[in-house]
Amino acid sequence: MLSLTIIIIASCASFVAMLSGGFWGLGGGWLVMPVLLLCGVPIEVAVPASLLQMAPSTFPTVARQFKSIGWSRNSWGYMVAIPMCIASFAGSIGGAPLGDLLEYLFHTRKLQEIFFLGILILVFYQSIKIKETTASARADVGAVDFRKKIYIALSGFFTGLISSLAGLGGGSLVRPLLRNLLNAPEQITGKISRLSVFLVAFAGAAAYLLISGKWIGESLILAAVLTAGGMPGFALGAKMHGVVISAGKDALAGRSFAFFIMIVILSLFCKITGFIETGRILICAASAGILIFLCAITLGCRRENLRREIENS
Repeated sequence: MLSLTIIIIASCASFVAMLSGGFWGLGGGWLVMPVLLLCGVPIEVAVPASLLQMAPSTFPTVARQFKSIGWSRNSWGYMVAIPMCIASFAGSIGGAPLGDLLEYLFHTRKLQEIFFLGILILVFYQSIKIKETTASARADVGAVDFRKKIYIALSGFFTGLISSLAGLGGGSLVRPLLRNLLNAPEQITGKISRLSVFLVAFAGAAAYLLISGKWIGESLILAAVLTAGGMPGFALGAKMHGVVISAGKDALAGRSFAFFIMIVILSLFCKITGFIETGRILICAASAGILIFLCAITLGCRRENLRREIENS
């Protein structure tokens, strides 16, 4: 059974993780997973619980923003979101059996923790490479040739597979793809990433539930705890993102994620190498730093938006 301490820490971590997830279009697994692992939760419980909480936490926001993605011909929804999300959904189903296969072959789950660390390093590298989008960026993606469609679909499939294996929502991999490959506007990037997170989490969680066996009870209880913090956090984060985008701070919203993911990388590295206490301190610093940073820039952008409204009235 989960201790009261783990329940409190997990719900608080989920709120911060999903608030940042709603802001950047991520699933929150990048923070929830290290916190759960640092607290001693078995990875067989942490991965499905992390995925399970993402579906109900993200659904209200995804449903509200679904139409605004744009689904007409040559739109971002039609040309990019559909092939990417379908492929991500298919790939995420294979994450659970792949994890069991790796454990059978190597007799340990340590490999998944190291793999997760590698994914975070890749996310950090891709985040600092995010391109600027100009004010003239169109609301539709325009013509996408067949080769690029294939690349989008393959990237979506492997994003779903890797994310499900590591307990991520997939947004941390979708975001760099949209910004660097397609130069998508920040607002569109956030909406498509949130949709991808919901679909990957839904499929990945379903697959884990079918094979989780003796861990299913603890996974469901922990997922409920995470959802209690994650649902309000994700909705609030999406609203904060809208405030920052309306103030014209697209680049700040896109690149700022990299500075905090580095702290999470260090904390998980501490977990793998045995420096547990150091890792816990770093992850707490990351959570507090993210919360303070997002609140500060949102309030600053809100004041700027109000000032513009007064000047234009």
